[in-house]
Amino acid sequence: WRPELSFDGERVLFCYKAHDEKSFHLYEMNLDGSQLRQLTDSEYDDIGPIYLPDGHIMFTTTRGNTYVRCGPYIYSYVLARCDADGRNVYLVSTNSEPDFVPALLDDGRVVYSRWEYSDKDQNRVQSLWTTNQDGTGTAVLWGNQSIWPDHPAEPRPIPGSGRVMFTGV
Repeated sequence: WRPELSFDGERVLFCYKAHDEKSFHLYEMNLDGSQLRQLTDSEYDDIGPIYLPDGHIMFTTTRGNTYVRCGPYIYSYVLARCDADGRNVYLVSTNSEPDFVPALLDDGRVVYSRWEYSDKDQNRVQSLWTTNQDGTGTAVLWGNQSIWPDHPAEPRPIPGSGRVMFTGV
């Protein structure tokens, strides 16, 4: 799911869950399909990986051990980062509501969607946020109090424009 091309165009990073696995894990392979390697392996879901310019990987994960407050036991995804080989995973965000699908902006910040509905209506609370690659400087980018769309999902930068496109759900 959600393949991400390396900066040199030689490798692809993605997440995958085999039918007999409990969780999604991060994988990387050469663009021609050779040298497939699994980067993460735990009981947690690791999804939506992106390459960072400093050689690390950022992704969303359930490793935060928190869950969505408004329903049955559903894990919340938070931003995490790891070395290029999948080791040294650490949490970048420690939210109690989910963060989703990071993407790298031209200026080096990471854009992602966040479901933040504490003390808000649960349907109009998905918005676009940014953070620095190390998790500092977190700020809302757009939509924190928007009426429509309810959920700007899967943000991606439009190269060279300073603009972001997203799926409005």
